[in-house]
Order: sequence, then structure tokens, then C-alpha cells
Amino acid sequence: MLKIRYIMEDDKPGVLQHSWEGLLMPGVSWIIRREDDALVFHLPEIGKEYSINNLENDDCSVFPPDISFLLHTIIRDAEDLSLGENRPVHLVIPGAERGWVGLICRIRQNHFIIIWSGQSTKKPDSTDPRIRESILSERAIRKANEKLNFFNSIIRHDIVNLVMGLSGYLDIMGELVTDEEVLLLIKKCKDLSEKVRRVNTLTQCYQDLGNRPPTFIEATPAILRILNRREFDGLINFEVELNDLFLFVDRLFDQVILEIVRNSIKFGGNGVTIRFSFMVTPEGLVFAIEDNGPGVLPDCRERIFSRNYADRKGYGLYLAAEILDVTGAKITEVGIPGQGARFEILFLPDTYHVGDHLV
Repeated sequence: MLKIRYIMEDDKPGVLQHSWEGLLMPGVSWIIRREDDALVFHLPEIGKEYSINNLENDDCSVFPPDISFLLHTIIRDAEDLSLGENRPVHLVIPGAERGWVGLICRIRQNHFIIIWSGQSTKKPDSTDPRIRESILSERAIRKANEKLNFFNSIIRHDIVNLVMGLSGYLDIMGELVTDEEVLLLIKKCKDLSEKVRRVNTLTQCYQDLGNRPPTFIEATPAILRILNRREFDGLINFEVELNDLFLFVDRLFDQVILEIVRNSIKFGGNGVTIRFSFMVTPEGLVFAIEDNGPGVLPDCRERIFSRNYADRKGYGLYLAAEILDVTGAKITEVGIPGQGARFEILFLPDTYHVGDHLV
């Protein structure tokens, strides 16, 4: 079970002078470090270095299990923050009459700081049995998903080992036989084993689809973080015109952008120019990604998003569409062949905003 540990001045668990609510008062800040299944935190004003190895077990729990679970969720959801990046947090305790708001920031690898700013103005009636049931159900589903992903990781590892063994035996067979027909069959078997390996790798990339709640992201830094990856150095030119745009997306949204950028390089060649822009329409916000490559033929525009599209080696655009569908967004290709590809992602109302204002 997750334990939240409070570090006193002598590096050992101490007796709190106040209830746990005192740790959520305005201006109180925590420095938190994730250690396996535990969160270790202390108040900077107490401020002495500490080690998790010096802590005893059950004596240093501060919060009830429900609150420990919610704090664990806050830290886990903040793991996608870049160094120095921050976002608001809202802690709503089941059965409490109020909630607390603050700001979380990543300060180092596995280190975060939370500064509490006070009680929230929103006072949900979390004593309602339906709300309580919903909280418990969400918790159970999330735990089940975590166990399922762990089980999947074990299966993937076993598949990799089996495929490596199969490839080794096929290599040996290829050295022992000279019959051309047999060699052709061996080659086909090796091609199939390589496809199994690629599919196995793909499942690892997308195992967390929908596993964590979607969130609003600021589009410009998110896109620039992808475009400035080392794998794209010297291969693309880009224009990003997304000032103050925020999008409500699944945590795997990066994979959508990565797939489209990689396709632009694959078909447009080194030096392809990619432009990101948006416009608001009566149906919602259109997020556009276009390049100056050869474009997509009209009869392929729908098929490239199909799981059964036969002219590709992977499932990239199909899975990109599935990721977007988690939050109700839809992707289409509307470019002009010979002038470039243009992918448009339609975000429905309430799943985007520009600056601080809903559009």
C-alpha cells in the first residue's frame, strides 16, 4: 500500500503538531520524491536532508488511505511535466466538505514541489453515494488497468524471447539447406517473425492508451518539444502558429504528432516543411498539420486510417485516430495531391480554449 511519509528535523518520523489539514494550508509547500511505491516529502522550512532508508514503516503514515491514493494520483499525473513546468492541482477528498487547490512543479527527476494556495471555492457533495461509488469504481478500474499493463509487459518479454529463438533456428536452417524453394519458405518465415516483433514493440508504445485521464495541454510547447527531438535534427523545417492554444487530449497525444511528422519525412524527404495552425469553425476547432510533400491520393484518404490498410508496415495512423477518439476528436486528410498532405483534427467545443477564454 502507498505510504505518505512526513520527515521531521531529526530525519525520523515525528509527531505532527496539527492535523493533516494543516499541511494543506495556504502557503505551505512540499518537496516530494517518488521512491518505488512510496512518496517521501518534507517541508522546506524544516529543511534537512533525509533518506528513505532511515524511515520506519507504519509509524510514519500521515494521511488516511483515500487521501494517500489521491496524492499518489496527483504525482503520477504530473510525471509528464518537463523540468520547471507546472500545472494547477485540485485535491477533493471523498466525504469532505471542501477541497484544496495548489500548484505542482517538477524540479528534478522524480522530484516535485507542491505549493498549496487554499481551499477551493467548489464544494462537491462527495457524500452522495453515487459519487462515492463512482470514485471507488474509477479506483478499481485504474488498479485493474495497471495490473493488466504489468501482465502485458511480461507477455511481451516472453514473445521477444520466443521470436529471437525462432529467428535463430531459421538462420541455422538457412545455412544447412540449399534447395531454393525451402530457402524461400525460410525467408517468408523470417519476415513473419519480424512482423511479430514489430507488433509486439507497438503494443508497448500504446499500452497506456486511455489508462490515465486526459488533460489540457498548451499546444505550442508540446509541439515544439516533439519537433526538437534529436531524431528530426536537420530533417525538417517547421512553422508553429498555435499561440495560446490549449487542447484536451489523451496523454498519448505526442504519438499522434510523432506519427504524422514521421510520415511527412518518409514521403516528403529530408528538408520537408511542416506547418501547424488552427482555426475556429461552427463545428469546433480545426487543428491543421500540413507539409509540402507529394500528398495523399484521394482514394487513400480514408484507408490510411484503417487497421486493414495493406500498403503500410505498421498501424501508426490507425492508432493515432484511436488516441484522438478517446476525447472525441476526429482526424481527416484533405490535402491536394502534388501540393502536400494536410491532416485536420476536429476538436469539439469544450475540448479546447485559446488563452484563458473558452471559444
